[in-house]
Amino acid sequence: MIYSSEPIAADKVVEAGVIGTGQYATAIVTQAQSIPQLNIPIVADTEIESAKRAYQLAGIDDNQVIVADTRAQALSGIERGEKVVVGDPYLLMDLPLEVIAEGTGDATAGAAHATTALQNGKHVVMITKETEVVVGSILRQIAQQAGLVYTAADGDQPSLLIALIDWCRQIGLEVLCGGKFGEQRIFVDLPNQQLHLSRNRTLTLAQEQANLFHPLLGPNNHSRLLETAAERQSLLDQLIDIRTDDLIELGIVANATDLRIEKERLHHPILWPNEIPAVLSPNVYGGLLQEPGVIDQVTYLRSTNDTSMGGGVFVTVHADNAYSRQIIQEKGHICNSDGTSCLIFRPYHLCGVETPYSILSAGLMNRPTSGWQMTQNYDVYARAKQDLSAGITISSSHDLDFEAFLAPAIQVGNPTSSDSPIPYHLVTGLRLEQDISAGTALTQQMVENLTESPLWQLRVKQDTKSR
Repeated sequence: MIYSSEPIAADKVVEAGVIGTGQYATAIVTQAQSIPQLNIPIVADTEIESAKRAYQLAGIDDNQVIVADTRAQALSGIERGEKVVVGDPYLLMDLPLEVIAEGTGDATAGAAHATTALQNGKHVVMITKETEVVVGSILRQIAQQAGLVYTAADGDQPSLLIALIDWCRQIGLEVLCGGKFGEQRIFVDLPNQQLHLSRNRTLTLAQEQANLFHPLLGPNNHSRLLETAAERQSLLDQLIDIRTDDLIELGIVANATDLRIEKERLHHPILWPNEIPAVLSPNVYGGLLQEPGVIDQVTYLRSTNDTSMGGGVFVTVHADNAYSRQIIQEKGHICNSDGTSCLIFRPYHLCGVETPYSILSAGLMNRPTSGWQMTQNYDVYARAKQDLSAGITISSSHDLDFEAFLAPAIQVGNPTSSDSPIPYHLVTGLRLEQDISAGTALTQQMVENLTESPLWQLRVKQDTKSR
């Protein structure tokens, strides 16, 4: 999608507020000090000391920071040029701010804050991916109807990957696979027959096992590559896992780009980067994908001196024209043996350090960095890893009681859906109403007080509009 905008006034400063001051959002506050066109005069967090610390880390003197309990106090502080800390995020909604960056990490709170901000005429940059994966579609609709921007945040993988996919499509490249490099990376030490994994784990290999981790390059090795990738995955299956966060992020991208999910917990092959275009391409080009247009993830292999790609994003693409394929290959890009699939990647994401770009894009150019449209094609669901008792609270993405998976979206609130799996982040923070056994997927009828949640009500509204 090509965006257009009015000319940007060189002296315009975007006034933005930040909700939530965890590690990610704190970096927005600190980095803003280096951006002349961005001012963050107020931050909100239920932990006041955390909010104050964000300004301290930004180099703001303590005597320039005030704690406000009312709108009048907050407004007075802003007008004096002070930095303001509040415990109530709703105080931001009626202040002279253009953009709200929502970074609580709480799906329900994120939805409530975003909805209120949009109702009060403010653009929203959504850092809380747990909200985005459940109701990102309707929040975009609400924003557009109000002439505002709602966008995922640059700095996290969904926005970056959506933009990369969009760019490829604009220049006529077919996206075969879009994905991210997993946060887990494996250092390969072939001379010592060892793999070094995260959390200081080391796996010593037999010679036959070590042979699986030699890079397979060139046309003579292509036929062995898929077999070798499967053997690597079998060997490391218990050590390499897909995080719930990964599934959330890739579910968001699938919904924003209409790319498909082929497996509920992804193929997630274990590959050297130069093997990616051969493996993550469709069967017709020699890869493992059934069809082009898929979302997936790679656990990548690296030697000691290789650049880290942890958390970066990539696409494999196909150029229809043989001459275009020749140009791409001649410029040294990583391709499969016949050039029908090529890798384009961004090996880094800078978290909150680059999120100001999304804030400025909304405030200065009235455009999102993650596209205008989203369709709820997929949801993240969860099944119990062990037997669980009624009365326990369902925790967030890092709950060790549940395993997440991706599957086609359901329409919640539909009576026929009560026995179907329920989107995971619609129920986090709520309690189980009944005992469930290991391997059982969460459903609507298993959870207490579900329909009282504002997130539930917003999702029902979203699903009703899509019918």
